[in-house]
Amino acid sequence: MNDQRVSHQQPTATRSTTSVLGDYLRFWSGRDSFRPRATPSTGWFLPLWGVSLAVAYASSIVVTIAVVAFGSDPPENAIGDLVESGPVLSLILTAVVLAPLIEEVAFRLPMSLRPWHVAGGIGVLSVMFVPSLFGVSLGQAIVGGDDEALAAVVEVALTVGVIVVLGLILRRLLPRETNDGPALVPTRVRFGVIVTLTVVFAGAHLGNFAEFTWFLPAFILPQVLVGMVLAYVRVIRSWWMGVAIHALNNAVAVGFGLLPRLVGQDGGQAVVGVAIVGSIILLGGSSAIALGVNAYLTWERNQHTFPGSYAAPTHSPGSYAAPTHSPGSYAAPVPPSAGAANPWPHGRPPPWPPPSGRSTAPESTAVGD
Repeated sequence: MNDQRVSHQQPTATRSTTSVLGDYLRFWSGRDSFRPRATPSTGWFLPLWGVSLAVAYASSIVVTIAVVAFGSDPPENAIGDLVESGPVLSLILTAVVLAPLIEEVAFRLPMSLRPWHVAGGIGVLSVMFVPSLFGVSLGQAIVGGDDEALAAVVEVALTVGVIVVLGLILRRLLPRETNDGPALVPTRVRFGVIVTLTVVFAGAHLGNFAEFTWFLPAFILPQVLVGMVLAYVRVIRSWWMGVAIHALNNAVAVGFGLLPRLVGQDGGQAVVGVAIVGSIILLGGSSAIALGVNAYLTWERNQHTFPGSYAAPTHSPGSYAAPTHSPGSYAAPVPPSAGAANPWPHGRPPPWPPPSGRSTAPESTAVGD
């Protein structure tokens, strides 16, 4: 089956028949067809992120307690030094602005399978991310010395060069329906690309820790959970919305990291602990309630859209409706009039919720950024 990009503009003729949580679970179960359809409203994606963030912080606390219980020390996060002593403005600019943009280009932009998007992701990964995992900077290796500004310019130039060359090649190689359309690949292949990029995104955060230990992969579980939400938002809604949620996620983390500097080192740790636990309870609880409200509203709307009762027969029960043609004659079927489509082909409404293949959204290959 040819793969098509999900439209980023919700059809106006119909509303989503699935809650945001149900749509999210269907997406990650691999049953999404990636065809244009009515999607949940934009406002409901924030509660989904809130629940994932709360679960991510809770899992981080549980993993830390388990590691200490087994007699080991939690790994040192190299980013913690920047948070504790680095310039606040530089920290906010790096973590809240630059990091979401660069990481979304590398790990989420290629999910559209457009040639230039794929080239952009590969270019950023190959020049910036992969060498940094081994403690190497291509810019400094080429320039030499301690001129960080010139090294950054060289890295940007290399990245742009890789993107341009690879983009031109992929435009020739990838099968596409239109010049600017996504690659036509099977649905399973596209889902595999999404899963792979999500796992690589979480694995790239292993470089945040000072040294590798056997339990270190458990500490990137928050990146896995948040990355799954960002991938869903990017494919279903838009890349820019994923950037915004990523920036919000990093802003929360930076805010927690700056608390000890604002209240003082003596009582800072206790305040941070209370703030994190309180935020988990407040954010997770309110987001879960919001998702529940969304599920109920979706169910109530579907009750009106897909009624559970059938139309009663026009004749009295037990009576016999005589045929309109003479006995022994043949009545040719009457073709339906033009434009009069039967909404229920089998004489009954579809079950609720309707399968993903039975979408009322208009067929389109429109793609947003």
